[in-house]
Amino acid sequence: MKIFKILFLLSFVVTLTSAQMIKRTDAIWARTVTQGAITLDGKLSEPAWSVAESVLVVFGQSAGMPGSGWKSESGVTASDSTKATLKFLVRGDSLYMAVIARDSSVGGGLYNKFDGLLMNMRNHASPDRPAPVFEYFYGWVTESWGCGPSGGDVGAEPCFMGWASTDRTVWNAATTVHGIANKDTGAGGIIIPDTGYVMELCFNLIPRGYNVKRPQGDIIEFNISIYDADWQWPFNAAKFSGNRVWWQGPWGNANAYNVVRIYAKPDVTVNTDPIPIIGPEIVVKNGVNYSAPIIDGYLSEEVWKYAPSLDIRYGDDALRELYPGIGPYRSGQFQPSLGGIKAQVLDPADATVKYFFRDDTLYFGVDVRDLAVWSINNFDQWDGIRFSINDRGAIDVLDKIQLPRELTIRFDSTGKIIAEGYLPYLMDTLMGAWADIKMKGGTTINDYNDEDSGYTIELAIDLTKLGYPSGLGDRILFFGITLFDGDSFASVTDNYGTRTWFFREHGGAAGPVWAYMDPLALITKVDDELRNRFPTTFTLLGNYPNPFNPSTAIKFTTHGAGDVLLKVYDVLGRNVITQTLGYRTTGTHLVQFNSEGLSSGVYLYRLQMNNPQSNQILFTQFSKMVLLK
Repeated sequence: MKIFKILFLLSFVVTLTSAQMIKRTDAIWARTVTQGAITLDGKLSEPAWSVAESVLVVFGQSAGMPGSGWKSESGVTASDSTKATLKFLVRGDSLYMAVIARDSSVGGGLYNKFDGLLMNMRNHASPDRPAPVFEYFYGWVTESWGCGPSGGDVGAEPCFMGWASTDRTVWNAATTVHGIANKDTGAGGIIIPDTGYVMELCFNLIPRGYNVKRPQGDIIEFNISIYDADWQWPFNAAKFSGNRVWWQGPWGNANAYNVVRIYAKPDVTVNTDPIPIIGPEIVVKNGVNYSAPIIDGYLSEEVWKYAPSLDIRYGDDALRELYPGIGPYRSGQFQPSLGGIKAQVLDPADATVKYFFRDDTLYFGVDVRDLAVWSINNFDQWDGIRFSINDRGAIDVLDKIQLPRELTIRFDSTGKIIAEGYLPYLMDTLMGAWADIKMKGGTTINDYNDEDSGYTIELAIDLTKLGYPSGLGDRILFFGITLFDGDSFASVTDNYGTRTWFFREHGGAAGPVWAYMDPLALITKVDDELRNRFPTTFTLLGNYPNPFNPSTAIKFTTHGAGDVLLKVYDVLGRNVITQTLGYRTTGTHLVQFNSEGLSSGVYLYRLQMNNPQSNQILFTQFSKMVLLK
């Protein structure tokens, strides 16, 4: 298993010769404390805090691309805007965070008019993908669901809110206020300014499904909003302000914009020097050694043969687990109901996406394998693909975050390209993108009586039309990919549509991949030679001959090892044959199938690989074959 994982990830290799100069603003180390306890007292007296990694969060300034922002909620422009330093450590199974905030007016109030922290740690203990949110809320909120009116009492402590508000085994905190909470004036109206506060928090990582003690460590998905309200103890209308500033995401109960990657590993300790570089999650290679492709949808140019690639496949949990960084937890899939029914997915979405850049242009090539190609003008039944790419030159007016652009490609019943989202404007008005689509041989659109092979897509994007300078500046790229697949049948109750995505499903979702377009990482033929020697996917390559009588050869590739099973179904969905193909290791395989006992007709066959220990399905793929007797 270790060998095939390494080979699969070759396309995600980090080239630090260039990328090491790029500071990740969405990632930070939580160093491991190996000796001594951390006492939650809001004083940060332990030596470990002095060497903890930190980030500065300031109202009116971005705390880092692409999801950090700020917002004024009420009152006047803040005269004492938020300036806070966040620090992180790990000890045992716990994440510790310190918040050191400058604040001349500390205290409580109604929601959006209080001081405190709204946090979101993604719940890796859940089997759902993307991993769902889990809210932690700590501050002086005087509403009944928060601290209650006592949160506004002079000298009051902040209270615990959110989804684990009463459980101190899940999290705990202590706060020291440098001044007096909820008191800005003394006798005779003399102003008594505070200078700030220190919050020291501890999160038990076990309930959220993280294991920072294993040798490879873990990546904690997190985001935080810091709320700040000034001059309401007593209320001063001329000076009162309520606002918030956040690091990568504003909300505790929603997946939006981005997540902070908090890295923790047992051997990255408070004594580690230098601390390891957190590289990009994907390196986009430079195609300058090859001619630029003609955007005609065919993927026939040599550069596409050697360009790095990734696979997107519905129902393939094992493939998703191999995505880099937080990819296994941000990536996912969805099948909507059609007419109140979720039919069985007989031909799961399956595509290879290739990518590279050349000069100022980013290229994507998509090879979609699809036995039933359909063009239906219903979002839940689309066939096609969507790229959500952050525009480095466009900022949301309200939340001050980078705007993502959704570039969607699908097709009409004649196979002509349909551009959706921002793509038509980028292509026709800005003249900054070129795209085309082609059906593979034997593919006819909207015909459930045939067996299709799929289609290919080419997309070229002039990144200077998405806010990049000529030469691409810092060369950082944020994107997500969603594959649409809708299949229709003679019986409408069998119809279905699915969406399967890599990192980010759509522009507003959290967690685009952090990619780096490395000018020194040149595309070479070695990349392709390695892929040919060691298959990097479980792929059903079809059967030959097809149609056949009485036998046919089924070809497939495996990466990793497991027990392979062949199941054959008739047109009514009945399992007519189950054949064990035995234990298979990484490589290309050919097996014979004999049709003895079957009558002429169309059959669907399923190839699956199981874990030999747990019998859990690792991979599965479908195809069609025609028996003519």
